Amino acid sequence: MLLNLNDPDSIVAWWTVLLDRHDAYLSHQVRVSPELAPAINEARRRIAAYPELTRTLELSNARRLQHEAAMASQNDSHSSLQLRRQELATAA
Repeated sequence: MLLNLNDPDSIVAWWTVLLDRHDAYLSHQVRVSPELAPAINEARRRIAAYPELTRTLELSNARRLQHEAAMASQNDSHSSLQLRRQELATAA
């Protein structure tokens, strides 16, 4: 799928594919490329106009928060040495 960040229709179609990550990416793009903000904001307005899309985003955000909580809980159960080994293993 090709994404045109100047086209709200393209953004909406792309956003629906992997919305939790894509929503965060759009927020990042607005910060680093303010010239894209009008198209991104229009796409967000369109997304907000469709209850099924906003419901899907809410479910996705809930899953992300559950995952983050599970990871935090898992990290709490590891020693600092184990955490450092994990960090080094994932950085390699």
